[in-house]
This record gives sequence, structure tokens and C-alpha cells, in this order.
Amino acid sequence: MKQIHLDCLAVKLFLFFSLFSLPSGAQNIFQKYDRFLTEPRSYMCYRVDGKLKIDGKLDEVSWQKAKSTAPFVDISGEGFPTPKYETTAKMLWDDEYLYVGAILQEDDIKARLTQRDTIIYYDNDFEVFIDPDWDGHNYFEIETNARGVIFDLMLDKPYRSGGNFMVQWDCPGLKLAIHREGTLNKSKDKDKYWSVEMAIPHKALTMNFNNPLKAGNCWRINFSRVQWLKAGGPEENWVWTPTGKVDMHMPDRWGYLFFADEAVGAPERTVALPYNTAVYKLLWAMFYAQQERYAKEKNYLRTEKDFFLTDAELKGLPQGAQISVEATRNTYQIAITVPGENKRYVINNEGRFWTEKIAPRQVKNWVWTRINKNKSEADYRQWFALLKECGISGVMFEGYDENLYRMCKEAGLEAHFWKWTMNRAELLNVHPDWFAVNRKGESTHDKPAYVDYYRFLCPNHEGVAQYLADDYVKIAHLPYVDGVHLDYVRFPDVVLPVSLWKNYGIEQTSEHPEYDYCYCEVCRAKFKAQTGRDPLELKYPMEDQSWINFRLDAITRVVDRITEAVKADGKAISAAVFPGPSMAKKMVRQDWGNWTLDAYFPMIYNGFYYEGPEWIGRSVQESVKTVDGRAKVYAGLMFPDIKNDFEKALDEAFDNGASGVSFFDGPSDEYLHKFKAYLDKKGLKTE
Repeated sequence: MKQIHLDCLAVKLFLFFSLFSLPSGAQNIFQKYDRFLTEPRSYMCYRVDGKLKIDGKLDEVSWQKAKSTAPFVDISGEGFPTPKYETTAKMLWDDEYLYVGAILQEDDIKARLTQRDTIIYYDNDFEVFIDPDWDGHNYFEIETNARGVIFDLMLDKPYRSGGNFMVQWDCPGLKLAIHREGTLNKSKDKDKYWSVEMAIPHKALTMNFNNPLKAGNCWRINFSRVQWLKAGGPEENWVWTPTGKVDMHMPDRWGYLFFADEAVGAPERTVALPYNTAVYKLLWAMFYAQQERYAKEKNYLRTEKDFFLTDAELKGLPQGAQISVEATRNTYQIAITVPGENKRYVINNEGRFWTEKIAPRQVKNWVWTRINKNKSEADYRQWFALLKECGISGVMFEGYDENLYRMCKEAGLEAHFWKWTMNRAELLNVHPDWFAVNRKGESTHDKPAYVDYYRFLCPNHEGVAQYLADDYVKIAHLPYVDGVHLDYVRFPDVVLPVSLWKNYGIEQTSEHPEYDYCYCEVCRAKFKAQTGRDPLELKYPMEDQSWINFRLDAITRVVDRITEAVKADGKAISAAVFPGPSMAKKMVRQDWGNWTLDAYFPMIYNGFYYEGPEWIGRSVQESVKTVDGRAKVYAGLMFPDIKNDFEKALDEAFDNGASGVSFFDGPSDEYLHKFKAYLDKKGLKTE
């Protein structure tokens, strides 16, 4: 029995500490703050048709045509009792005034207060809250009772954010009247209702707002009715659009007031909210989480991860939306950038919400292509025009045709000469000694690895680097060439992409001597001079970092020599490289993260590695981080590999920082148009 008791105690302790060690932010914040995140109500406000007499009666034709709001509800929202008396409001506007009318049913109309700017809600009252630029700061409040006594004030920010009210503000030019269907302060008879009519001058609502009373604009507004059903309280709070708790000073919870240019009585217009509702909802959920955190800890959550956001909160965000959190112990700013809207949504610790335009993200997109001698000039012109139309910026041509390059340039595209670097069959007869040798002593001159065209040079041979630099300078001088594009800037694959193993009947879970280069006499002598060791005598050459670095550096020196020559000639230089610097080092002895090119095109052919589109994102992320702003990274995509996940693959590339993409073996005309639609949707502009 004692053992059973101890086991039960251990289980209880485990459950206790597991429960209370969970991070406080792990709960879904949409569920936690759902009362504050329901969509506020909206009202389309039409122009007055004729003049209004501000007498409180609301009997003009314009008022008769105006649509009433939904009846007011309890301020706390769903699940709370329906108000005892019905309250509705209407609105109209013209070039000078916002007109507000309200009807408040009541069987015993009372109003004791008589002095302006006394706290009116000690009487039964009607209140208007207006935030013209809906940033949650510098908003206005106008209250009245059944006598028509006015209490008007302005607040710099909500009380929850340390706001101050300025009762000395009087709404200049305000017109207000009350009409009563019943008697005032006579409880023995039964009354019907009292009504309010206001004409609020838009010029009175001034705080450098960039959102005047104007057709097409939107304000935030709410109405409140405080009702004392019995002497001594508690009071009831009935509102047009509920805030979620007894606090009217939550401008984010107020309704949307849209101004239509048509006269009242026109066909009802649909309402389009002024910002992305999913973004708005998430920002305010994060705001309420920060409020709660600060109340408990006197500190704010510092990063997006601290909020433990789930799919429930993120799934509605627009494509490419990016969340950023900047916080200290006492302040914070949360932003969600939406590239497709060229807009950033921002909220801070004081509850101020705003949006700001961002410059469209500039990208460059490319295609690799071989010159097709059977393709007509007309076909090429049509294709170049389509590329330009669909967001392609440049073409990497394998080979050269002056006329073709000229047409490409005339279409507004860049033309780059794409040429293999270390793989040079033209030197087989001229310099047979320049070719790389594997660990078995076999030269690519006589016995190339894998396929016949794998005739790789050794980077350490005297004259190789200069020969290649001179060759690239020569092609850079050709008419209409904007830059040179290097490829095969490496050794033969010491490890092939996994999907290719079956082609050669091999399994490269470890390095094989016949694919490990370069063990030529020059390389062995140079390495021995540096380290005192012969690489052929190394017990584990595949693990010897000095030997690995020796070959990485040898390729880098060749690239440096080519780069120096081409840049001195004023031309751009880029390279097709293996995906991710870490993979490139391991698979082909290529340390492109330490090169100094203008751009890198990692060939992230996910199908070669049996990977999904998510792998594209991880590879791009590593590449961008490694380059660290020194050059552009363009994600090389094999079109057949991504065709069925086209947008997902593009998302992975662009959302992880690629400066553009480059397509190989495509895309088709159909997918070029899809690419254009994608760029438009993401708000990406081509350079």
C-alpha cells in the first residue's frame, strides 16, 4: 500500500508541475479575449435631403428615410440581459455637420442635472463617442440628459492607457435639442420616449486629423445610454456596439461610420471595412495579452514567440504577412506588415492604432534558358514580351547569339551570359594536365565522374584562374551582355542529390574515393607544403578539416580572380550555386558564402532531394543569413518540381527573404500568367 501511495503522489506532483509550468501565453488568445474581438457594427451615413430643424423631433423626411441602428444591447455583449427599454439611433451628414438622432423609450422620463459639464451619467443619459481618425487617441465625447444639458469633453487617450479628459473643451457650434413624448420628472404618469437631435460641426472635431467629414471616409463612433432602473443603482449600460465589458473608452470596439455621397433614400450601399479585419483582430488580441501581462508582471512580452500564436490566430492573415514585436519593460510596438497591401498595421502600449504605407518590395526574377536555333525570331520576340509582362527581369542564356541578346534587351529584359566555369572540355587537348584527379588517381580528363561531360579542372593548377578570368572578360565585352553568370564553380559532386543515386546504381551515405577530388600532384604538393602532410596518406581525408578547407579555398581563389577581372570591366557577375552554403561545402566543395559576387542563384531543386516546398524556405533562409546583405539571393527553382505547389514554393522563397526567383525548365505560358497574378497579390514590384 505504501508503494501505491507514493506512486499516486508522484503522479499528482508531476501533473501539478506540468500544469503550472506551462507558459502563460500558451492559451489561444482569440479564445481568451473573444469578448473584445467581435466585429463592431457598421452604419452607412447618407447626405441630408433638404434642411433639418434641430428641435429633437426627428420628423423631417430625411430622418424618416434614414435607417435606424440595431437596438442597443448590454455593453458586455452576448449573454447579458436584453435592455428593458429600446434605444436606436440614426445619422445623416452634409458638408458642415454630422447629424445624430436617437430615440430612447422610457415610461418615466427623469433629469435632475441642470448645469453644463456636470457628470451627466448620474442622470439617465445619452452619449456619443467619436474618433475621426480611428487611431484610439484624441477622441470626443458628447453627453446629454432629457433636459438637454450638455457634457462635452475630449480625451487624449483611453483611461486604460493613462488617458486624461479635458472637460474644458466645449464643442463649438454644437446644436442640440430634446423632444419628450411624456412629462419630465413626474413619475405618476406614464411616458413614451424622449429623443435627441444633434448637429455636430465637423470643424469642432479638430486635432490635425487627416480624415475629414467627406464622402468615402470612415470614422469610429459609438453610442451609450446609461439608465438607472432603481435609485442608488447599479446603473445599466446599453450601447449600439458592445465593448465586451463595462468600459466605453475602448475605441477599438466602437462601430464603423461610413459616409456615402448619395442623398438619404438612395439604394443601400455595401460596407467595406477600411482595413484587413484578420490583421486588426490579431493586433488587438496581442494588445489585450500585453495589458494582462503588464498588470501581472510589470513587464511586456518581448517577441512574437512569447505570444504562442496558433493556427487559429494566424490562418486568416494575408499571404506574406510578417509580425514584429519591439518591446522593453515599459513600452512596446507590434506591427503586422502586409506586402500585398503595401501597408503596415501598428499598435503600441498606449493603445494607439495606425497604418502606414510601405514602399512596394522590389524583386528581380529570372529564367535560365538554352538557345534554341529552331525557334523563330518572331517566337522569341513574343516570348520576351511575355516574360516582361509577367514579372521576369532578366534571362540567363547558355551560349551567345548577338541578335537574340539584342531582342531581349529591346523587350526591357537584362541579358546575361551563362557559362560553365570549372567544367571545361575545350581544354582537353590543350591542357590535359589541368584536370582534377580523384583519390583513386583517376583524372576527369580520361575518366570523368558520373557522366562524360564532367570534365572538371583543378583550381590549383598555374594558369587555370587566369584563363577563366580572361574568358569571362571576353564574353562580358560581347554586345548586349549585361553580366556573366558562372556555373559548375566547384569540384565534381562528392555526394550526389539523393534522387540521382539510382541513376548510377550507387548509395552515397559516405564519401567514395572515385568521387573525391582533387588529389593531383599539384594539390598534394601545395597541401604538403602548408601542413607537412600528403592528403593521400590521411587516414580519414573526408573528416580532415584542413584538407577540406584547402579545396574550398582553392575554388574561392579562382572565383575571386574572375570576380576582380569582371568587376574591373564594369559588368555584373553572379553564379548558380548549390542550395544552402552548408550543403554546398559538403556535396561539391563550394564555399560560396565567402565569395564576393553581385548575386547568388542557389539551385533549390527540391525534387532532387525528395523534399517538399518547405525545404525551399529553409534553404533560402540559410542563404540570406549567410550573405547578410552583401549580395542578392535569387532562389533557383526547377519548374517541374514546383508545378503542383507553385504558390507554396514561391511563398517559401519570397517569405524567407529571397530577392527574387529564377526558373529552370519553365515555366509555361500558363504559369507565367499565374506568376504575374501571384506577384500582384503579394504586392511585389519587379525592378
